[in-house]
Amino acid sequence: MNILIAGGTGFIGAYLKKRFEEKGENVKLVSRTGIDVSWVHQSLVDALEHTDVVINLAGKTINCRHTFENKEMILKSRTKATNLLGNAIAACKNPPLLWVNASASAIYKSDEIAPATENSQGLVDDFLADVVRSWEYAFFCFNLPSTRQIALRTSVVLGRNKGAFPSLLRLTRLGLGGKVGNGKQFFSWIHIEDYFRIVEFLIQNVSVNGIVNCTSPSPLSNAELMQRMRNKAKVPFGLPAPEFAVRIGAFFIGTESSLLLNSTNIYPELLLNAGFSFEFGDIDAAIADLIHSK
Repeated sequence: MNILIAGGTGFIGAYLKKRFEEKGENVKLVSRTGIDVSWVHQSLVDALEHTDVVINLAGKTINCRHTFENKEMILKSRTKATNLLGNAIAACKNPPLLWVNASASAIYKSDEIAPATENSQGLVDDFLADVVRSWEYAFFCFNLPSTRQIALRTSVVLGRNKGAFPSLLRLTRLGLGGKVGNGKQFFSWIHIEDYFRIVEFLIQNVSVNGIVNCTSPSPLSNAELMQRMRNKAKVPFGLPAPEFAVRIGAFFIGTESSLLLNSTNIYPELLLNAGFSFEFGDIDAAIADLIHSK
């Protein structure tokens, strides 16, 4: 296959590129530096004419202070990239068969009893949820009869060298791996290898389209997550981080405390119903794999 990844120089994109190339696929990247393909309209059209699958991961990280300027960049970077790709696909004579667009789980309200599925009506009304709404609206506004469209509402992606996991492991090994806040907030996650396997599954299963929750079937509380981290890292204790300390610390490291304190409890109902099998559906297996491979 010919696969085009927009925003492919980041943590997830680099992993997808490596794994697809290991499978013998031809992968090109869309980037600001124009390594393979630039964001110029005609360059996108020319590349997409010879593409089977396009995967859009482009967007400014939310791991920053949510100032007015950063909020504007977080939103515009996502909708602009989506619109550029959609307009280019619409201009193709032979458009890609599949367009997978990144999205986020931040749109769901967290329920400690019933995790959110793709059909859940309980949605949040805040900045990150509004970003998801605008992002998906831009995506699904395109009427592309020859291109299947999937929005991946993704939870926290755990990988060996980048993303949240190395920071969690480092804190744990320093004896700072206790619960954050009250520890009751839910943590939804996905091992990066299962992220790749989900994309591969979606390419092969042409009946799947629309919104798909990209997350493991086993969300857990923050307190339980940190306990599992300590167990696997063989660290007997972990100092907790009270909410006030998290808020102060987040300010000084330039991020938002809500990213640590907010709860996300989501479930991949559509994937499971379609027959997808997780390699790392359990947090213990995921942590063991990521620690062992470091």
